[in-house]
Amino acid sequence: MNKFILLSIIMLMPLCFAQDISVEKLLAYNKWSSQHQRVYLNEHEKLFRQMVFFENMQKIQEHNSDPNNTYSTHLNQFSDMTKEEFVEKILMKQDLVDHFMKGINQETTHSDSNNKETQLNSKSLTLADSIDWRTKGAVTSVKNQGDCGSCWTFSAAGLMESFNFIKNNVLVDFSEQQLLDCVYFTRGYNSYGCSGGWPDQCLNYASKIGITTLDKYPYVGVMTNCRGSGTNNGFKPKSWIQIPNTSNDLKSALNFSPVSVLVDASTLGIYKSGIFNGCDQSNISLNHAVLAVGYDQQGNWIIKNSWGTQWGENGYMRLAANNTCGILSYNFQITA
Repeated sequence: MNKFILLSIIMLMPLCFAQDISVEKLLAYNKWSSQHQRVYLNEHEKLFRQMVFFENMQKIQEHNSDPNNTYSTHLNQFSDMTKEEFVEKILMKQDLVDHFMKGINQETTHSDSNNKETQLNSKSLTLADSIDWRTKGAVTSVKNQGDCGSCWTFSAAGLMESFNFIKNNVLVDFSEQQLLDCVYFTRGYNSYGCSGGWPDQCLNYASKIGITTLDKYPYVGVMTNCRGSGTNNGFKPKSWIQIPNTSNDLKSALNFSPVSVLVDASTLGIYKSGIFNGCDQSNISLNHAVLAVGYDQQGNWIIKNSWGTQWGENGYMRLAANNTCGILSYNFQITA
């Protein structure tokens, strides 16, 4: 049995015995495990997962009973994971994030005169009080990355899908699997499959090779051999810019199109609805890529995630205004 699970069972056992494991809790667990089709290796792992579930359920109940909280939490597909497991299994690997952030200032943005013109024009743009690209038909359906840390491909694909709609008035799902398979470090890109990667690397790849549609290259949730041959695979972004790190700049960009953004998602696993402000702002790690599709009148960011429609507000979330969870740190937008 996994040593981590065994150690965790030993550590959690006193907590389990100390809790009053009621029939109500057991019924809640059985209903949840049936709904999410949980099958475990053995009884030891099942016991461990039950203990983790009960602990998470207690935290959810305590959080939701506090009227001062601006968001609610719920049981979902992550409810039998510890926080540490969630970060390790679902988000981008911490060593990759740390390595990337050290070299972030050395990264060069793909730019040309069109990019510079767009940046200059954005500063004089009259901002809408609120904007939501879903209402304009510019956002495809919510997807589910599964247990692969491929969020960066979903963020990039979503960005290209929306720009393609705005430019060509056609809403098409692009292939995240093509990006997962082909945008890899052995092929010259700073990305590492299910361990993590960066949306701008996908734009670099697609600008040369093109990105095909989801139906032609379906998502399977593990890295496979790259099947993106040739240089005429479909949509090709021509230019893109990195958004400056201010709320007004991100709002300006969102008046033009959705934006690929990086956030710290370490505490997002149990989010259900409302305005999320639950990140540790003193210790931000940009470990998850998502798509910003707008903002509301209070300046809260509207985010499309890739954890399925059962998570959050039908797969979306509202993130508190300003730099909550590091959202202003490293963002990209296609300009042509």
